[in-house]
Amino acid sequence: MRLGVVVWMGCAMLLATGAVAGARGERELSDDELRGEMAINRALAAYVVRNGEPDLAETHFLADRGPWDDHEVTLYYLDSRKEIGFARAWILGRPEIQISRYERPLTDEQIAALSTRAHRPKTDVSGLGPDARAEEAARRAEAAAGKVEAAADSAERAAATAEAAASKMESAFHRSLRK
Repeated sequence: MRLGVVVWMGCAMLLATGAVAGARGERELSDDELRGEMAINRALAAYVVRNGEPDLAETHFLADRGPWDDHEVTLYYLDSRKEIGFARAWILGRPEIQISRYERPLTDEQIAALSTRAHRPKTDVSGLGPDARAEEAARRAEAAAGKVEAAADSAERAAATAEAAASKMESAFHRSLRK
């Protein structure tokens, strides 16, 4: 009986150690997993929106205690020869700090090793090239400028209405003093 309990506990510890080691290691992120990480890390999401989809994304174990979150996300841009790590830090019990922890150049050996695992296309998800992306950005900027102009017109109308109401109240006040 005692031997069975010892064997059972040993197997349980071995399985738990294997699970923890696998969880703490590095692994490649799928497109859906990368989208999930982007949803919880604004710095990561902003970088991907600005610079396009990475050639490869991985998650790495970061820390087992605060203030850092338990993992970081590393993006690899092979054409730019760049590796960027993003992580979250906890403050007051919440992961509020979202930053780029490092940005490093990739060596030729690292690029060769990573290129065998890279599966993302060289263009971004929409399939637009640099010229088309620039034109699309210009169109969005023009639309945003139009919205700002409309908001300014609305603010001018509201100011004119307020000025007219104030003028009316002032003249009513002066009339009440004459009586």
